[in-house]
Amino acid sequence: MTLEEQIKVVKREIDYRKRLYPVWVQNGKMTQLDANYQIDGMECVLNSLMVLHKFQIDIIAKNEKMIKEALK
Repeated sequence: MTLEEQIKVVKREIDYRKRLYPVWVQNGKMTQLDANYQIDGMECVLNSLMVLHKFQIDIIAKNEKMIKEALK
């Protein structure tokens, strides 16, 4: 699974949790504190993946530039 695909999956999971957790909190299945913690954790995962993806894009761009320069 690519980083882009992982980012999409995590975004979907965050959206799912934001819709579902309020119901669970209301029904007593989890506390608001735990819901916040779990969503915050997934948002941290998303941020990490996005940093890695940007780094990957930057490395690819630098390599493409070096290859073009070497082929001149």
